[in-house]
Amino acid sequence: MKLHVIGAIFRRNLLSYFNNPTGYVFICLFVVLSSAFAYWPYEFFNANLANLDQLNRYLPYILLIFVPAITMGIWADERRQGTDELLLTIPASDLDVVLGKYFAAVGIFTVALVFSAMCNVMILRSLGSPDYFLFLANYLGYWMVGLAMLATGMVASFFTGNLTVSFILGVVFNAPLVAADWADTFTGSADWALAIKHWGLAEQFRDFGRGVIGLGSTVYFLMLVVVMLYLCMVLIGRRHWLGGRDGSSLFGHYLARAASLILIAAALNMIVESFDVRYDVTAEKVSSLSPATAELVRKLDTKGRPIVIEAYVSPSVPETYVQTRLNLLTALHEFEKLGRGTIQVRIVSTEPTTEEATLADQQFGIKSKSVVGTTRGAIKDEQIFLGVAVTCGLEKVVMPFFDRGMPIEYELIRSIATVAQEKRKRLGVVQTDAQLFGGFDMATMGARAREPIIDELEKQYEVVQVDPSKPIEKFDVLLAVQPSSLDQPKLDNLINSIKHGQPTAIFEDPFPAFMSGVPGTSEEKRAGNPMMGGQMPSPKGDIQQLWDLLGVKMVAKESTSPFGPPQPSASVIWQDWDPYPKIASISTLPREFVFIGEHTPGNEAAFNPGDPITSGLKELW
Repeated sequence: MKLHVIGAIFRRNLLSYFNNPTGYVFICLFVVLSSAFAYWPYEFFNANLANLDQLNRYLPYILLIFVPAITMGIWADERRQGTDELLLTIPASDLDVVLGKYFAAVGIFTVALVFSAMCNVMILRSLGSPDYFLFLANYLGYWMVGLAMLATGMVASFFTGNLTVSFILGVVFNAPLVAADWADTFTGSADWALAIKHWGLAEQFRDFGRGVIGLGSTVYFLMLVVVMLYLCMVLIGRRHWLGGRDGSSLFGHYLARAASLILIAAALNMIVESFDVRYDVTAEKVSSLSPATAELVRKLDTKGRPIVIEAYVSPSVPETYVQTRLNLLTALHEFEKLGRGTIQVRIVSTEPTTEEATLADQQFGIKSKSVVGTTRGAIKDEQIFLGVAVTCGLEKVVMPFFDRGMPIEYELIRSIATVAQEKRKRLGVVQTDAQLFGGFDMATMGARAREPIIDELEKQYEVVQVDPSKPIEKFDVLLAVQPSSLDQPKLDNLINSIKHGQPTAIFEDPFPAFMSGVPGTSEEKRAGNPMMGGQMPSPKGDIQQLWDLLGVKMVAKESTSPFGPPQPSASVIWQDWDPYPKIASISTLPREFVFIGEHTPGNEAAFNPGDPITSGLKELW
């Protein structure tokens, strides 16, 4: 390899491009198109995010026109001017000629990309606060896509001496790499569609678009460059092997070589992907999973059964749900990459009244949800899908809808860990006046609805109602909500179970504002309506026995109840401080709403930064 020859060819081709006004026209056109497709679609302002998501979708199609405009003259122009034979007589190898011309094409493309980046970063800065590391990752991905398409376009240029035909062949040769993202529209098999998509430019670029630089994607683009440059060397050297040394063609020999190189490149890419090294360059690491989640995925034991995640997601959502949708898709993609074949993700673009919507409802009970959003300035109700079903063998967990604020990563890893277990852990829920399972409330003489927490717990555990009037059997974990409402015999059974080592989660509210009819810690039980057949409630037990067992000290006075032993009269406190003046000007919040945060008067050190539970918390209410 002669570097001075490569440099001479590089300078010659680079300067010849910029000596032609057509080159400047194409560069200006590329910059204009890249900015137009980044900000012109209404989805950019609907999403209200300072990123390049819209350009990520359209860039392969822009390059499908721009790249052939660069490569069409690489060899076709040499033939047209009759300088090809002169070029091949210089004391240099075919590799030197190919690399010199390829580096010139890369230089032209890089100049256009730099101008595009400068233009787009100025626009983003004027509209919001972009993540510059995400921006750089996007443009690194654009550059990698361009490298692969330039090498492919060079192959097309060696087939003809006509510039127009060379441009068309450049489009045709690159089209399969771009069109692979549409595989599900022209193939009836979902498995085939996923396989074809995997080898397309859009799928390999996806990590860069989210700010993740992956070794697998990088190797894919580099291997594509290597294969295409080798084909260029074969084509430029056909003057040597087309007739052969003894007059016979070596076409079959070089064809076998090229096919072998393609197989080796594909195998190498698959090997690298099996232990893919990935790095999230975004400022706040929003495109990666936590180390704890990664550890849980690595320890999954599915007994050879794949975990299948089927996500039914609307292609477009109102602004208020754009971030939720983005976080969901990002998490799903990361779980699939982290699972390395154990976790299979299928994302179904779903809209109401479609076949996909019907399938989601019939198989998993996933339905669209009506939300209020703003689209192109108009406020309207929209039906959107953000549901996920996780299955492994016969086990299934369904999350019908991811609402704003839901911890997506936690919900997904919890569901994955649940379906991977052969047997779920048993959770016992002690029957108290809270009636989490619903039922008839004697105090209010009305029906009490089933609490949503039970539905959530059933996604992960085998949930069992526990009658505390009998000795409590052993559970993996016990849940007791408002145990102060139990009478003395039932409370004794609960205390005895805890004494014998039963893991128990206890929730006690001195003033249950959101559960009507449930007495607070120091409140007396309500008697039923005598006109409706209501009876006097059984006396409450001595809850102080439970506090003594747990080592909990209540600083409160005692109140005497006519229905049982004295109860600790816990004081209910609150503060009227509201950090959101806009809310205060619209409505008065109930006193049950207490805001705790860094700026709470008299409580600036509300959260302990050294505790993993409270570290990083900014506000709680």
